[in-house]
Amino acid sequence: MRKKLLALYDDIDRRTHATAEEHAWWPCRRGCDSCCHRLAEIPRLVRAEWELLREGLDALAPNVRVEVDAKIAELAAAEREGRVPRHVVCPLLDEREGACRVYAHRPGACRTYGFYVERGIGLHCGIITEAVAARSPDEEPIVWGNAEGVDYALARLDGAADASAAGVSLTTWALSSSSCSSEVKEPPPPEPGDPSSPSSEM
Repeated sequence: MRKKLLALYDDIDRRTHATAEEHAWWPCRRGCDSCCHRLAEIPRLVRAEWELLREGLDALAPNVRVEVDAKIAELAAAEREGRVPRHVVCPLLDEREGACRVYAHRPGACRTYGFYVERGIGLHCGIITEAVAARSPDEEPIVWGNAEGVDYALARLDGAADASAAGVSLTTWALSSSSCSSEVKEPPPPEPGDPSSPSSEM
């Protein structure tokens, strides 16, 4: 599965790099983290994606890993309690640098976003929509990638017939992984008298 996943990633990266090189104004570059601040849901990954991502997590400096694990744990608690925000901030994002902490190991959805379309609908943010609309009419046409093809390829790696049924959330993978840092775990219940406890009296 790993070999097939890496081949898929290589194909995606070649396409996205070609698009960015052909259109110098393309905004998807280091420092632009708009999409990472506005995820529509907690990232979903198939097993092969998680195994590669876990390698990136395991390679992080200990203090950085603690920070990332804390964010994943916080997101997992929100998921469990039904309070996931409308726009999810990716826990793998270095907000100070505006860059992914595990960029080389990032999932397929992160690689295709901004460059691929699904049934004619662009999978990108308003920044790209505006940039595309403002481009010179003399430019070469934009060749968008096929997101459905990528989803199907990932589903096959997961043994799923339907792409919508493939993969599980990042938080689920992290909490179930035996090699994941001990920081990623369910938070303890609040102590009696703690203002955050729903049973506390004011």
